[in-house]
Amino acid sequence: MTQGATVEPTERKDRLSLIANAKSLLVIEDDLSMIQFIDTVLDDMKPGLEWDYVTTGEEAIELIRRKGETKGEDPYSLVITDIFLEGEMTGFDVWLDCMQLYPKMPFVITSCLSFDRYFSILRGVINTPVYLPKPLTVTRCQSVFQEYF
Repeated sequence: MTQGATVEPTERKDRLSLIANAKSLLVIEDDLSMIQFIDTVLDDMKPGLEWDYVTTGEEAIELIRRKGETKGEDPYSLVITDIFLEGEMTGFDVWLDCMQLYPKMPFVITSCLSFDRYFSILRGVINTPVYLPKPLTVTRCQSVFQEYF
């Protein structure tokens, strides 16, 4: 919604319903074009959804811990992370750290890795995160995201 726009009563009721059933999302991605793409997909699927994004694993862990302390439960309904990020941590590192704190918090991992390479890296790991290969498409994103929203 544009800042300063007026809200009609029925639209307000719809937005209040959205707030009551609010889902929270964190995107960890250092490529601005990917963030914009995900924003477009999410806005088409669930207009008004508010979500956070950071560009490094370190920022993600800090934000997740801070939100988790406030909420007292899983801080996000879904975390979407690229594997290769700015900083020292990878998306895998973020996922592994978060599984210690919030084992039920769902993750989707994105990357240009082939499926074979992705699953060979995670060989032997139980409950591997959903993998969404790049280049991302609207259809693939929607089919994965709809499970969570």
